[in-house]
Order: sequence, then structure tokens, then C-alpha cells
Amino acid sequence: MNAIGVEIGGTKLQAAVVARDGAMLLRRAGAVDPAAGAERLREALAALLADLVAAWESDPKHAPPTAAGVGFGGPVDRARRVVAASFHVSGWHGFPLGAWIEERLGGIPVVIENDTNAAALAEATLGAGRGARSVFYTNSGSGIGGGLVVDGVLYRSRGPGEMELGHVRLGPDGGILEDVSSGWAIDRQARAEVATRPSGAIARLAGGEPATARHVAAAAAAGDEAASRILDAAARHYAVALSHVVHLLNPDVLVLGGGVAMIGAAWRDRVSGFLGGYLMETLRPGPDVRLAMLGPDVVPVGAALVALGVGGAQPG
Repeated sequence: MNAIGVEIGGTKLQAAVVARDGAMLLRRAGAVDPAAGAERLREALAALLADLVAAWESDPKHAPPTAAGVGFGGPVDRARRVVAASFHVSGWHGFPLGAWIEERLGGIPVVIENDTNAAALAEATLGAGRGARSVFYTNSGSGIGGGLVVDGVLYRSRGPGEMELGHVRLGPDGGILEDVSSGWAIDRQARAEVATRPSGAIARLAGGEPATARHVAAAAAAGDEAASRILDAAARHYAVALSHVVHLLNPDVLVLGGGVAMIGAAWRDRVSGFLGGYLMETLRPGPDVRLAMLGPDVVPVGAALVALGVGGAQPG
């Protein structure tokens, strides 16, 4: 049995045929231009899905997918299969995404889910959280999200949106976590540093290209103090937000995913190191903090699992 898994994120667009064991059988990928708006993105997605289906059907031994799942980068109304909000690409609010994709896939059942929820299910079931009773997954990339899986079941709230870690406020008059710890936030700080120190380590590593979190991590690994300060600040804020997760939920495992987690141990160790200092004594040392394992496959795999009824979802 297999299903189609779709990812619609702030920068990534993917569609894949995925087996129930998480194996990626076929994948098509594209890019998201947030400035182009949702209509252009839907055109690209329609072409991507058509290409995926044609490639799959070209081999007669392939069994047809039984359902499709969509991991969308924002809160969704699962019951109505409608987008509730998009924080990165305009033109999605209220769009009947499930019905629209169902029509393009010839009528196979389609379920929609928040992309981080889908990723959380994949990591808890097949990745870094496998074997743990309770897993909180969080990704940092174009935005920051969260998802909770307990006893193999994905937590879902009474309405659109839950575990929106990126929108946790850092103080009554402060901004939200995404403003300071998302990949895009680190990119902005890196570019500000390049503007201030055009001969600094981050600027040299960027080599004239727009500086990103990847350049910050490389500069920090080489001992650059400015780069270390940027990473430390982002990780400290992240740890503060995760301390709220631990105080409220105290999961067995915290899984760090998304583009920023691709930095690797330097990111995990910073977040984990700061986290303990923000926890009440009885909760220390806190949950095991792990790096996500499924990489770029995580959302399509998770979306396909949702479509197949894994994690307490109503199958398509």
C-alpha cells in the first residue's frame, strides 16, 4: 500500500509516492517563490503532480496510490480540508486545498495537515523519536513549528492550529520566536553582520552571495566570535521557548528539524545546553534532545502516513 505525500512550505514544494514503511518510491520537487503568491504556486504544484502521476503510471507493475496527504506550511482546517492561514505566501486563506488536489489526482481521497505535524509523525514513527512514548518535534527554517506525538498518535486540537511554537511570545511586549530563531531570522542577522563587517569571516565564506545560516555555522566552527554570538542568541531564544514545552508536556524526546538543524551538532548542543538552565530543578536535565533523521523526506513521508491512517488520522 502506498500514498502520495505533498509538501507545500515556505521555500519547498515536493510531491512523492511513499510506501507505508516510509520508503520514497518516486519524488518530484520544485521551489517556492513567496513573492509570486499562491496562484503561481498552485500552477507549479499542478504541473508537479501531473509529472509525478505520469511517471508512476508509466510502469505497469506499480500499484496505484490509495490516498494522498498534504503537509501545508500553516494552520489548516482538517475537517473542511481548507487552508486556515499562510504566514509566508499570500493568497491561501480559505482555499479548498484538499478538494483542489483531489480533482487533480483523479478523485483519490486527500487529507490535509500542517507540515510540521506531518513531519512530527514521520520522525516519531520512523526517525529520531522512534521507540519513544512521547515526542515533540520542532522545525526551524522559513518559520518555526511544532508537533506532538504520544503513543504513536499525533495530537490535534479542537480547531485549526496547535503547537505553534514559532508564535510563542518571548515577553509581553516582545516579538515571537520566529523573529529571532528561524532560518530566515538567522539569515537576516548574517547579512546585517556582512554589511557591518564586509571583511569578516561570514562575508568571506559567503563569497559575495547572500549570507545564510550555513555561513554563520561555518564561521562559528572556525572560531569567529560574531558568528558564535548570532548562533548563541538564536539557540538561547529557542531553548527558552522549548522550556515552556518541557514545563507543560515534559516529553521523552525533543527532535530538532528544519533547515537550521542541518547545522548539526553545533545547533543541537547549543539548544540543549541552554535548555537545562531554563528548567525547574525537578525537570532537569530535561528530555533527550536529538537531531531529526529524515532530512528533506520528512514532510512528504509524514503526509503520506497521515493519508494512510497512521498516527490516529482518519485515512483518506
